[in-house]
Amino acid sequence: MIVDLLIEFKSLIIQGFITTVKLSLIGIALSTIWGFIIGFFRNSRSEWLRIFGYYYVELFRNIPLIVQIFFIYFSFNIVDVFPVLKVAAKILHVEDPNAFFSALIALVLYTSAYISEVVRSGLNAIPYSQIEAAMSLGLTRLQTIRYVIIPELFLIIIPALTNQYLNLIKNSSLAMTIGVAELTFVTQQIDAETFRGFEAATIVTVLYIVLTLTTSFIMTLVNRWVSKNGRRVFA
Repeated sequence: MIVDLLIEFKSLIIQGFITTVKLSLIGIALSTIWGFIIGFFRNSRSEWLRIFGYYYVELFRNIPLIVQIFFIYFSFNIVDVFPVLKVAAKILHVEDPNAFFSALIALVLYTSAYISEVVRSGLNAIPYSQIEAAMSLGLTRLQTIRYVIIPELFLIIIPALTNQYLNLIKNSSLAMTIGVAELTFVTQQIDAETFRGFEAATIVTVLYIVLTLTTSFIMTLVNRWVSKNGRRVFA
């Protein structure tokens, strides 16, 4: 029966899977970049940057993700505020740009708050004696960050980063609440048409497992590669 359902709704399931992958991959990339920036702000010498980083994390980490999605989606049309998203929507073949990018931005804001804490913890775990040694050798602050801090940081935080990436993939299912046709939305749509919710949920569950296990496998490979070649890359 599951095979019959898979064949009947193949195109719908594939489209939902692709939408989930888009949300996940773009969300992971943007939340990583922004999370690293906020994480460095938290450890900055500038008091203003530290204050900004602190309140950013406390704000977005303590508001439920679904509330953030609703707030962004119902407060304004995100595509009208950022016209460049219209171009991005065409490139990504997004059917409902406002819903898609509202969910994406909420995912990025929410996940980056957690990633920034991972980065901050990683920075605090690096022995300050290594930084002092780099400075004593005549390295500038930027050179110290590039050659000493960044390689050490990645070795420390990759396992924790993996957890945040997996959480983002699973949290992308909340995008269905504003009509984004991702995997969970597809489950409800199939159930509404066929009353075969168990079979539909089984298919989607397997697809989520494939996504999360693939992500874990890739991050394991990245961790091994960084362990062997990290310093060479940043040298």
